[in-house]
Amino acid sequence: MPSTAHARAAGPAGEPETKGSPNHGPKGARTRRRIMDATAKMLAERPFADIRITEIARAAGIVQPNFYTYFANIEEVILAVAGEVSVDSLGVYLEPDWDGEEGLVHARQLVEAAIQLWLQHRGVFSIVGVLADKRHGEFAAARVRQMRVIYKSFEAKVRQAQAAGRVHAALTPRLVGYECVSIIASAGQKYELLIASGFTHEQLVETTARLLHSVATGRA
Repeated sequence: MPSTAHARAAGPAGEPETKGSPNHGPKGARTRRRIMDATAKMLAERPFADIRITEIARAAGIVQPNFYTYFANIEEVILAVAGEVSVDSLGVYLEPDWDGEEGLVHARQLVEAAIQLWLQHRGVFSIVGVLADKRHGEFAAARVRQMRVIYKSFEAKVRQAQAAGRVHAALTPRLVGYECVSIIASAGQKYELLIASGFTHEQLVETTARLLHSVATGRA
C-alpha cells in the first residue's frame, strides 16, 4: 500500500505545471503525489476544518493556482488519499478458521494489526468516516471500499457459524459484518483516549479480540 504518511521533497515553488490528472506525466505525477502526501500529513496533525489549500500548496512546493490543476478542492485530495488506504491487509487474519483457541489467536493478531493501521492513517480514516456519516459526496462509497474485505470476511464467518448452529439465525450476517468493522475502528480511532483513560494495551486487545471472536463464531 503506498505510503501517504509523509510529504516528499518539493520542487521549486511557482514552477509551471501541465494540465491533466493521473496522466500528467512523471512531473505532474510527482506534484500530485506531493499534494496528497502534504494533505495526509496535515490530517494526522489537526482537524480537517483547519486545513487550507494555501497551506497544502506551500507544503507541496507549488503556488496555489497549480493546486487546481490536479484537484478541485481538499475533499478530492482526501478521496484520492483514501483510495490508497484500506484495511485489505487485515484480511489475512480472517482467512483461517476461527473456531477454537487458535481462532482467538488470529483475532488478537487482527486487533493488534488494526490498531497499528489506524494509528498510521488515523486522520484519513477519521475524516472519511465523518464525511461518510454525513453522506457527503463520494465518501460513503470510499468508506465501503476501504472496509469491504473485513466486513465481507466477518459476514462469511457468521454465516458459517449459523450453518453450524452456533449463532442465532435471527442475526443478519451482513449487518454483523458492519458492526464488527465498527468495533475494530473504535479500538483504533479511540486507542490513545482509551489508554489515557486507564486501560492497558493488553486489555484493549484482549477485550476487542474476544468480542470479535464471540460474535463471529458463537463461542464464549
